[in-house]
Amino acid sequence: MNEEKPATVEAASTVQDSQSPKDSTSTAYQPIDFSEFVISQNFGSQLKVTKRLTKVPVCKPKNTQWFRIHPEYKQDMWLLKYGDSSGDYYLVSESLADQLADFVKPFKLVVGVDRQGIVFVWPLRLPDEERPLNWHLSALEAASNAEVQWTLIQTNKGLGAYDIHTAEGLTDEPEWPELSMNEIFEIAFKQKKIKRPDHFVLKQLLGET
Repeated sequence: MNEEKPATVEAASTVQDSQSPKDSTSTAYQPIDFSEFVISQNFGSQLKVTKRLTKVPVCKPKNTQWFRIHPEYKQDMWLLKYGDSSGDYYLVSESLADQLADFVKPFKLVVGVDRQGIVFVWPLRLPDEERPLNWHLSALEAASNAEVQWTLIQTNKGLGAYDIHTAEGLTDEPEWPELSMNEIFEIAFKQKKIKRPDHFVLKQLLGET
């Protein structure tokens, strides 16, 4: 009987070993690798992000603003200046221009862009054939020059015209938006188009409201 005890002890040891906990390293918590979720530094190029043009000011370039003018995007149109802001111009259809001779003036609209990539429409007053003003003539000359060179204009009240400066050291070409001239004009004028005689601006000017 005494000889059978070692076998019993060995069997108990075997059972205890089979019930011992598994290796702790195989069940330890492993944190998730979040590197697969990190945004790449060039995510913009991967997503093909493009800047949408939603605002085009109608204005003369500032006296510190180097600019270029698109050589093809230009059109003569009738404009009505209404409001206190320098950019409060309304397009007027030619069918109404004769009726509004006291309010509308002929302009050449040109599309420009500055060194920061800001696109704008410059309304250039067409000179009066009988009494052309140097302000109007020099502005047209500056716009023509800006078709081929970076240009800056500054007011010269003593001369009664704009001083025109060119940047000989700036040889890079401007980046134009991939939009047609009409698309740019549509953004620039949006709700500022007068095509009917009952337009609220005309009613106010004519005292009908």
